[in-house]
Amino acid sequence: MKHLLLFGVGAICCFTGTIDTYGQDWDTDYYAKGRKYYFEDKNDSALVWLDKAVAYPVDTTNHSRIMETLLLRSRVLGSLTFFERAMDDAIRSFDISKKQGIDNFTALSLLAIGKVHYLMYNDSVAEDYMTQARRIAEEHHFQNELMQVKNALAQLYSVLERNEECLSLAEESLEMAKQQRDTVHIIQNLSLFASYYINLNRWTNPIIADYQHEAKRYIDEALQLASLQNIPMLINTIYLHLIRYWRVEKDYQKALEAARRVIEMCEPTHYTVLIQVYDHLVGIYAHLGDKEKVIHSHQQFHVLMRRQSDYNLHQSLQDMKVRYETAEKEAEISRQALIIARQKTQHLILFLILGLSTVILLLLWYFLRMRSRRTKELAEMNATKDKFFSIISHDLKNPALSQRDALQLLADNGDKWNIDRQKTFYGEILKSADAQVELLYDLLNWAQAQTGRMPFIPSQFDLVAELRSLIEMAGNMARRKEIIFDVCQPASALVMGDAHMLATVVRNLLANAVKFTTKGGTVTFEIKPGEKGVWIVSVSDTGIGMSEGQVEDLFRIDRYHSQTGTAGEQGTGLGLIVCKELLEKHGAGLHVESEKDRGSRFWFELHKTPH
Repeated sequence: MKHLLLFGVGAICCFTGTIDTYGQDWDTDYYAKGRKYYFEDKNDSALVWLDKAVAYPVDTTNHSRIMETLLLRSRVLGSLTFFERAMDDAIRSFDISKKQGIDNFTALSLLAIGKVHYLMYNDSVAEDYMTQARRIAEEHHFQNELMQVKNALAQLYSVLERNEECLSLAEESLEMAKQQRDTVHIIQNLSLFASYYINLNRWTNPIIADYQHEAKRYIDEALQLASLQNIPMLINTIYLHLIRYWRVEKDYQKALEAARRVIEMCEPTHYTVLIQVYDHLVGIYAHLGDKEKVIHSHQQFHVLMRRQSDYNLHQSLQDMKVRYETAEKEAEISRQALIIARQKTQHLILFLILGLSTVILLLLWYFLRMRSRRTKELAEMNATKDKFFSIISHDLKNPALSQRDALQLLADNGDKWNIDRQKTFYGEILKSADAQVELLYDLLNWAQAQTGRMPFIPSQFDLVAELRSLIEMAGNMARRKEIIFDVCQPASALVMGDAHMLATVVRNLLANAVKFTTKGGTVTFEIKPGEKGVWIVSVSDTGIGMSEGQVEDLFRIDRYHSQTGTAGEQGTGLGLIVCKELLEKHGAGLHVESEKDRGSRFWFELHKTPH
């Protein structure tokens, strides 16, 4: 939860400019409206306008504004826990910055990628990307970007409780923010100082009064500035720090007041903040000895977690429902048309029995075939819908119930258990939550592909250049797992297709290859020319492989399976189904060869385009 708490303040660390412009006329463009709602802590509304800003940019040649929009939308998506979409926007901004040679946005994009990893609890990966961003900012003397990177690293170190590093970077970032008159980052760093002193008192008994005094002083100063500027997003986050402060003070009534203030200020759909508040309330009521409110807070926590999952799936499921109902109506219209045609045919037979008999038979055959095909399509859609909902009810319900039972057990016995046993329970709950998050992403991608919400926008581009940053990130993943990563590709490979979709396919195949390869194994990515003017794109590994039966069921949702990676990584089995459907939009197929315990090879073909 601390990652989300700090993100609430630190999410704007890639924002260029100061809060002094917050009162401007925000009706000038979609980006400005999205930014306004973002500061008002209304992420749903912000996302609506930023989606429009990305789809309809005011000036397609203004690359800096396009990247600003992508980075802001990445932060909003991160706040809404749409992590894969947030990562896609950050990577798109990085690719544009590299192609256009805009170095300050290269640093900001790397920082945004690190922020998404930070939200996904990939702390070491997040630190790597933030460090890269810091190096670029220092090399080019980008003071504003360097201030933001130092602030972000300080937040990360606060979460990791590397307190001295946190304090040093926060002091540097605060001084730079004051020089640049950046009120937002001044407030951020004041909040970090408060978090630093609260962290110091977490494990002290009795607490050190000087630390608490310093924490309260920084909280009050940050809250005063945020209130003067009227920035709801920052005010909410400061009150979350205030709840932590009063809990350390053991003044649980004031902690309750701060928690209620956040609940009053938050929109009902601001699940990330509300989940944190009810997590705090469980501990507060436990100390007050109010068992009923402990259980009620647990239940609210569980309800909010479930609603957050439902919220992420709601729009995709609604689209699927509309599609299914439309198909049913079309089938009914077809049936009515068939009845009318039969009636007309009977009248024609009375007058033209001999002359028109052949025409009647042909019409009857045509309508029967149309009805049969429509009935078959409806049956397939119904079976897919039923299987989809069964996956949701099984894979989402069971971990959620397990988490709820574990939390109930912890509430009933937590005061009797030692720290190690409590940590074990927390670890199991976190694993279950991580598995749920991955399943949600796969389900959302699959639902978007099924409902046509993933637009197909083909263009001619260089596949090698497009995948360069993606290949670099895959290599980093492999090296962290001590896997050999080989790349064999030409200097360029011009193709016609949707660059975003093809990048999604390659990213999924590379992630699977690393996931199912053991330490010391090899993952190979290759682009080579094939016969009849095509490029063959392949990903192969020396991992655990698959049996013939597993290969046969690989792209069938009605035989849904998932495998555990070689390092215990959990999978959903839907990623390859999405890849197959994205390639079909390109007129290509996803091919696979695999042998148990000897590895797998996936490949597809794309037509070459002339230079």
